Amino acid sequence: MNKSRQSFTIEEYKIQASILLKSLRGSDPENAAKRFKRLPEFAALSIADILQKNIKRKHALLLIAVENGFHSWLDLKMQVNFIVGGYLNSWFSNYPEAKSYLLSTGGFLLPYKNQFFICNKHYIKQIGFEPDDPDWKLIGYDWVAPDDKKGWQRLYKKWSLSLGGRHE
Repeated sequence: MNKSRQSFTIEEYKIQASILLKSLRGSDPENAAKRFKRLPEFAALSIADILQKNIKRKHALLLIAVENGFHSWLDLKMQVNFIVGGYLNSWFSNYPEAKSYLLSTGGFLLPYKNQFFICNKHYIKQIGFEPDDPDWKLIGYDWVAPDDKKGWQRLYKKWSLSLGGRHE
């Protein structure tokens, strides 16, 4: 594979793993098996032995990660998820840690699924907000648990209007 990392989403990497498994089980088993030899678990095995193994999705995901320069599937997921739109954000699995980090370092606290991250003003601008809006200060730069609900509502309305009125 190409040594330079391409910018794929996690879903695109998963699709690559699915295609690899389909190739292994049907359309191109020998070439797919050769690729698996890159993994330590399969390195000493012959192509025939690899084809006899019960290779699972986790093996294909690991191989996709290794081929793209990562140490593991988890490493790939973390790197892809932590670098959002070219910005390196600080991520947290719980709100108290994120809030503590926000208070000590500054930034903007935002949610993502069940996680939280602190980003800078450039990211805020990239996603459609005005980082210097005084309402950010009123809400404590915290989108999750704003200090001022009306300030949050105003920010949300301005953001929605900046996106053409879509309420997403």
